[in-house]
Amino acid sequence: MMARLPQRQSHPGRRDQRDGGQSRSSGSHQNMPLYAAAARAMLVSTTTGNTGNTGLWYDKFCDRWKPDWTGFAGDSGKRDWIAQIANIGAGKSQKKVGDSALMTEAVKRLEDLVKAQAGCSFRRTTAWRFVTGLGRNHPVENGFAWRHDLGTPYIAGSSLKGLARAYARDWASLDDETLERTFGPRPEAGLAIGSVVFLDALPIEPVALDADVMTPHYGPWYRGENNAVPADWHSPTPIPFLTVAPGQTFVFAMLPRNRSNQRDQEDCKMVADLLNEALETLGAGAKTAVGYGQFVEEEAKEDEVGSRTPKKTASTPRAPDPENWSGLEAIVYSEVVRIIEDRGAQLLVRFPDGSEEQVERHEARLRNGGRRR
Repeated sequence: MMARLPQRQSHPGRRDQRDGGQSRSSGSHQNMPLYAAAARAMLVSTTTGNTGNTGLWYDKFCDRWKPDWTGFAGDSGKRDWIAQIANIGAGKSQKKVGDSALMTEAVKRLEDLVKAQAGCSFRRTTAWRFVTGLGRNHPVENGFAWRHDLGTPYIAGSSLKGLARAYARDWASLDDETLERTFGPRPEAGLAIGSVVFLDALPIEPVALDADVMTPHYGPWYRGENNAVPADWHSPTPIPFLTVAPGQTFVFAMLPRNRSNQRDQEDCKMVADLLNEALETLGAGAKTAVGYGQFVEEEAKEDEVGSRTPKKTASTPRAPDPENWSGLEAIVYSEVVRIIEDRGAQLLVRFPDGSEEQVERHEARLRNGGRRR
């Protein structure tokens, strides 16, 4: 059903003469292909959060348009739409999105599948903001990836596969044979099926959202205008976008291609370790270079999420470990290093290029929980 039944129209030429050339899109004469209930639609909320499908609401029911549908109403139209989705602003308490019962059921199905197929799963929590799907089309210029059946944020299994493969190749230095067996051949070779299946990462409970803004300064230069240079005298253009707030827990899962194959099971365990390290070291989703997308262990989230500012992995304080760290691998300045000598408060480490440097102990984060290889 349409919001307004289309009226029988006379010939355009006669109509233009009768209306004095008035545009068809002016005033209240415009007919839009909207459902009749759209004008009264609202996102169902409770004291614990939104129980309606927030993803559907965000993508399809944006109502901050000008009367002539040529853009957003006012300078704050985009920001207001994002703010009301995240329920943030003056005098508002932040709510969460997603139906708790449906999400619990989805997570249980996922973990039951992992158990039945001899797979691996683990839970990690956002250390700061996280966002994915910015490239999707949306009226606010930046999209957002929603799980259609739950109406919540999620991380596609294909994205996690790409992250794990990049980490395995560039950081863990896996040989080409192991890479192709585990992740499949290079995309240009055709189908890229490996020994491990990556599943979508799901939030385990209703998710708190947040808003952020990017302010590109060099619009004329980006647009290729004549004689434009990337200079600071250009006016910044604030572009708001939606994000996942810090402290939100997701479950990550993967399966061996053949649960009866011992090597596939070993590859699955290896990839789970690699993905865990990649999430903590590199981060997932967009804007990882500015601190987005880092996931940490659940028990560490109070320390990691205590601040609303991003923390780099290398500078995250860690309690001193009584064990001697000599010979272990660690992450320092976002690089995998070998600890040559444990000097107590300082560590002598060797970087991948062969250089050695003394660093503070709290600047290092042990790989694989400090297990020796």
